Amino acid sequence: MVKRPASTDPIVIGVDAASKRVAFVAIWGHKFHTMAVTKLGKTGAEACAGAWTVTHDFLHGLPWTDTKQIQAYVEWPVLGRGGFRSTMVQAFTSGAVQGALHDWGCETHGANVSSWKKQVVGKGNATKDEVARSLQLRWPSLYATVEGDQDLCDAASIALYGRLVQRSDMG
Repeated sequence: MVKRPASTDPIVIGVDAASKRVAFVAIWGHKFHTMAVTKLGKTGAEACAGAWTVTHDFLHGLPWTDTKQIQAYVEWPVLGRGGFRSTMVQAFTSGAVQGALHDWGCETHGANVSSWKKQVVGKGNATKDEVARSLQLRWPSLYATVEGDQDLCDAASIALYGRLVQRSDMG
């Protein structure tokens, strides 16, 4: 018999936001829902407006209406190869996503890159391939859905991290 999630179980959302794209994965029990948008608009205000809109679209599209609590985990921007400017515009998009999640009533948390990778993959500096392989081993059907899309693999892993955090907070 398959265990169905209790109506009080939270939906946990993982978000991987970049300057012009965003990926979402929602998990509720053994169910999942995904969405990736690769063109939010030009960097800046246009991308932020696009991020706000697609976040609301994703939330409207969630197939589970019998739970009210949503916990969202958004990857924190990091200083990467593109330098300060690329980190700054990534933070703009992330802020628009977080604002839309908050507007919806989601409890929103940051997800430090090395923290979620350490908890989910077992290695804080895991490569993209290691993240994908970990997801494939942990949840084959979810991996099969997102295979080939690294942003969705990251978002799924961030959602799994959020679920681990939620379970540890519940004692």
